[in-house]
Amino acid sequence: LQRYVLGVMLSAVTAKANVLLRHVHGGRYALYRSEKTGANRKAGLELEVIDGYSGLRRGVESLSGGEKFLVSLSLALGLSYVVQAQSGGCRMEAMFIDEGFGSLDPQSIADALEILASVRGSRRMVGIISHVEALAGSIGTSIEVVKGREGSHLKFSGLPA
Repeated sequence: LQRYVLGVMLSAVTAKANVLLRHVHGGRYALYRSEKTGANRKAGLELEVIDGYSGLRRGVESLSGGEKFLVSLSLALGLSYVVQAQSGGCRMEAMFIDEGFGSLDPQSIADALEILASVRGSRRMVGIISHVEALAGSIGTSIEVVKGREGSHLKFSGLPA
């Protein structure tokens, strides 16, 4: 029974993640629950990705680092949507992403920002902790930690007065 319930929840999370993945690499990837079983696998609780270029299903472990980041981001946001919808009042108002953008090429950064744009208007916030300069021009509101000889200080930009 527990595996069945987890499988239903995983299906809901992957469905929401797939909506977000439509914005990644031109909709190249979609996630599916794997029905494969094996020594260390639990039937129905593993994920596979279908690659729109080849039309084949493959394990998510075959994705590159940047692709895994984008898929994980979509899954995390999908999970937050499902938990809020199923929880009867539980609100997940903030999510923080610590790094991961450093492994992305410019197009993948744009795809990640497109995924994150889905949060706008939902009264939720995503905080990004990153050293990647390419993000600075794409994010309207920021808090920067500036190191100095006498200690660090915060620099705020894009906040309403």
